[in-house]
Formats: sequence, C-alpha cells, structure tokens
Amino acid sequence: MARKVTYTPRRFLPRIWDLRNYDVAPDGRTLAYGVRRKDQWAVLVRDLRTGREHPAMRTVESVGNPEFSPDGKWLAFQSDFEGDENHDIFVVPTKGGPARRLTDDPMDDASPRWSPDGTRIAFVSNRSGDRENVFVVDARGGEARQLTFEEDIVSDIAWRPDGQAIAFVVGTGNRDWIGQVDLAGRSESLVAFPDAEAGFTADYGSAEPWSPDGKALAFVSSVRDRQDIGVLDLATREVAWIVQGRHDASRPVWSPDGARVAFLENRDGNIRLHTIRRDGRGRRPVSPAEGVANRAAWHPDGRGLFYQHSTALRPARLLFVRGARPAVVVDAARTTLPNPEFAAPRLVRYPSSDGTMIPAWLYVPPKSRARKAGIVVPHGGPESQTLNEWDSGDFAPQFLAAEGFTVLYPNYRGGIGYGRAWRRAADRRLGDLDAQDTIAGGRWLLEKGLVPAGRLGVLGTSHGGYLTAHCLEQAPDLWAVGVSIVGYFNWLTETTTERGNLQKYDRWKMGDPATPEGVALFEKLSPIHYLDRIRAPTLFTSGGHDPRCPPTEARAMVEAMRRAGKTVDHLEFPDEGHWPRRRANEIRLYERAIAWLKRFLPDEAPRGRSSRH
Repeated sequence: MARKVTYTPRRFLPRIWDLRNYDVAPDGRTLAYGVRRKDQWAVLVRDLRTGREHPAMRTVESVGNPEFSPDGKWLAFQSDFEGDENHDIFVVPTKGGPARRLTDDPMDDASPRWSPDGTRIAFVSNRSGDRENVFVVDARGGEARQLTFEEDIVSDIAWRPDGQAIAFVVGTGNRDWIGQVDLAGRSESLVAFPDAEAGFTADYGSAEPWSPDGKALAFVSSVRDRQDIGVLDLATREVAWIVQGRHDASRPVWSPDGARVAFLENRDGNIRLHTIRRDGRGRRPVSPAEGVANRAAWHPDGRGLFYQHSTALRPARLLFVRGARPAVVVDAARTTLPNPEFAAPRLVRYPSSDGTMIPAWLYVPPKSRARKAGIVVPHGGPESQTLNEWDSGDFAPQFLAAEGFTVLYPNYRGGIGYGRAWRRAADRRLGDLDAQDTIAGGRWLLEKGLVPAGRLGVLGTSHGGYLTAHCLEQAPDLWAVGVSIVGYFNWLTETTTERGNLQKYDRWKMGDPATPEGVALFEKLSPIHYLDRIRAPTLFTSGGHDPRCPPTEARAMVEAMRRAGKTVDHLEFPDEGHWPRRRANEIRLYERAIAWLKRFLPDEAPRGRSSRH
C-alpha cells in the first residue's frame, strides 16, 4: 500500500509559482516578469533595490511577454482572452498607471518589441491571411503597418540597433531562414542554408541576435545536423562558427559591449548556460551542469547575467550571477516541499521496435511509496523534449511519483535535442515512429521488472494526447488506462480547424490532405478510425478556446467511443485554451487525471490480470 500523499495539486500548486519571460530595465534597477502566483498569469514590476512590486495591469485575463521601452519609462506586454492565443498589445507606465491598448484585432498580435528610439513597436501578427508576419505600430497608438508578406510563418523578430531594420525568422522549424526588412518594407535574406534551419531560437524571452554595433548577427543553424552558433558579418556576409560540437546550442545573446555571447547547451536534457568570446574562444560555464537554464539576459552594465534555472527536484528560480555564486531574485517555491515523496529522475536508454536506442527520463518512487504501477508520458510538440526540469510541460512528474507511480518520459524520434536527423526521422510518420518508441518504453518497463504486467498506463498532452490514443489502439494489451489531455485524433479534421501556422507545419511535416496520398496517410495515422482496438478506460480533456487542438477533436472521439461501448470520460474547460491558465482549472485537471489513473491502477493489483508485451 502506498503511504498517505501530502504532495497534492490542491495543496501545492497555489504555493509554487510559475515563471515565464522577464525583462530588466535599461538602468538595471527594475524587473518585469511573467508569473502565475494566484489564479492567472500576470506581469509584476519589481524594484530590484527595495523588492517592492506591483502588477503591470489589473485584469482577469492572462498577461505576459513584458519588454521595457529604451528609456525604461514604459512597459509593453500582451494579453489574450481565455487562452485563445489571440493576443493584443498594451503599454503601461513602468511606475504604474492606466494601460494603453495599441492593438485591438480579432487575430493574434504578439511579441511586442520596442524600436531603439522608443517611438515604435514591432510585433508578429497573423491578421493577414492567418499567416504570421512583421507589423509595426506607433508607440502612442494608431494603425499598424505590415512590413513583411511571407507565405510561410514569421516567428522571432529583433530590431537592428540603428532602428532602421528588423531581423526576422521565417519557417515552421523546417528549413527556416533569417531575413531583415526595413521600415519601407524592403526585405532581404540574411542566413539560409540548403536543407537546414537557421534562426534566433528566442522561444524564451526577447531575441538579442544583433551585436551592439549592428555589424554582426548571431544565429543558430542545424547545417551540421546538431545546432551550432554562427556569427554573420553583415559587411562581408561571411560566417564565423563560434560554437560547434556534439550537443545542440541555442539562443545566442550578445553582451552589451559586444565582447561575449551567452548561449545554452543541451546535453541529454540538461541545459547549461555558457558564455564565449565572439572569436569562439574563452568558453565559460555559468549555470550548474545538472538541471535546465533558460531565459538568459545580460545585466545592462554587462557585468552579470540573469537566468532562470530548475531541476526535477527544485522549482524554478530567477537568478543573477556576478561572480562565483548566484543570487536568488525570484524563487517559485513559496513553501517547504515534501521531498521524501519525490523521485529523482534517471536518464535511461531502451531499444525501440527497430533497435534504435531511445533516451528517456525514468522516475522511480521510494520503495515505501511504490504503487507497483507505471505511467508512460510521451511529450507534446512533437518537436519538443522532456528535460531535467521542475515542470516538464507534459504533466508534472512529482505529482505522479508522490502517488507511487513509476513514470517514464520518452524522448521519441521526431523530437528535438538530438540533431536534425533525429527530428526529421518522423517526417510523414507522426503516429508511427513516435508511437513505436512510446510503446517500446512501456514494454521496457515490464521487461525490466519496474512495472508488473497489467499495471501500466499512458498519459500525454497535445501531440502526446494524440499519441496516447494511438498507443492505446496499437498495443491494446499493454495498457490498463489512458489519459489524453488536449489531443487530436483525426488528421483530416485537425488540419482544417487548427490555427493557420499549425496547418502550415502539418502540411510540411505530413503532406497535403487534399491529395489521395495525403488522405490515405492521414486516415492511416488517425486513432479515431481504430476505436474497436482500444480496451483501456480513457479520460479525455479539452479547452473550449483551444486554437491548437480544437475541442471538437476530443468531443468526436468521446462520442464515438461511447457509441462503441467503451469506458470513457471527458473533461472540458469552456474558459480555457490549450492548457489551463487559471489555477483553479489546472488543479481540477490534475485531480481528475490522477483520480482516473488511481481508479484503474489501484494500490493493490486485481488478481488474475495479465498482459502480453
């Protein structure tokens, strides 16, 4: 029997903040950071000397992605409605005051970036044909003007230091390239390689690819399979590769004096912050080797770095390092945690169906807490990776470990962190290789004696929710229970109802659903066509405003399974998007999912149940 659990979502989720993007004012005295500390995401403005802070804007909606104006007097940020990911952009005085709404469009206006002179704000919007492009608007308000007209998707943007042009990244993660556009709308390509990707990789925080003098651009490219960091000389158009190796590097950020570049390096799901001279020498580690560093930013005086860091055993902290020991600026853990209930992850590798070795993170609970049951958790994305961090983004592992579950997080083919060939291995095969790798992980748990036969479940979010359904029908005897969170289940309907940038991605990744070949492939890899094979009781969840995996996907799956007499349940949040942003809804999701798993994987296994594997 597992012992009584104290680490529960209802008790601890409100006591552990979630941290997101932040920015530091040009004078280095003020911090603005995205945080969920109560029921909703907010931006807090903190005086770094006194610790006093106030919310940038009081609203019941989600607020995030802050950036200070060049003079530090204003703050730009974005806000959406109930998770629909159709943001609008606001500015507010840094010291407090009424917010000014700069955009009011039914589509998505996001990633606000101040011009160097503070008179304009550039942003990315899909308001033109549901394709993201670069727009610019006067910081005082007015009509926005479109600068780029790319058919593909524009993601990251960054002003050139002279304020006369904006660098931008085009692509959906497949053959991405970097261009720049001036204020008259004249575009040119800066970095593009055949059959490889190039970008800033500014998923976390503002991109800082330009050298302070504007004469060089730092970028990331997979031209050698692994992600390397290059520096483009704008005058000669020659590239100097300053970081090359056996591990993926990302997010180059120039120091204010242009002498060094900070970057992240991914070693099997541990991500470490380093700095290096612009000539590629003098490499220095900044963060610990274990855990995940992200969102690095130089102090404006150039003599220190801010960054966020967490491990699977410690929640995120925003740190500042100037010298040997970092100082804690914001600690997400607002209470003492019951560490004896946690499980330390171990990196393992197991063979998939074709012999390929798949890396994975394994959580084995203390023997005194073991339920003698296991859960396999395929990550979302699919171009993502489960890391050695506090919240994997695909269902926090320690809630499962506290309940006594052995948990395996496979980093299947098609994900990131292991080079271009690994990521592209699943092209035209989503729902095939990734599902095989996930199923093989479940069988490995049984073969190693880590989980008894008949005591295995599968749980996933987004693409992981899709894989959950696929694994249930491809290996029905393996699973005792399934939880599919905001998944999709019919490629043909998903690719006509999802957001435009995902339609673009899916057509690149999987083919054209308008062709006979595309229809055949999409039907073959859609779980909704194989419901007769699913035996395990399955819980589905959805968000009423989800633009990525619309709720119609889960509704159709649940209705069809009920008609087929399957054991099924459905939890939908009418006021949420892809993942609950309101803390109360997130608690409800965790509680329902955990209760479903415990119901069909109780502390004592029923006698006589067996499973082929």
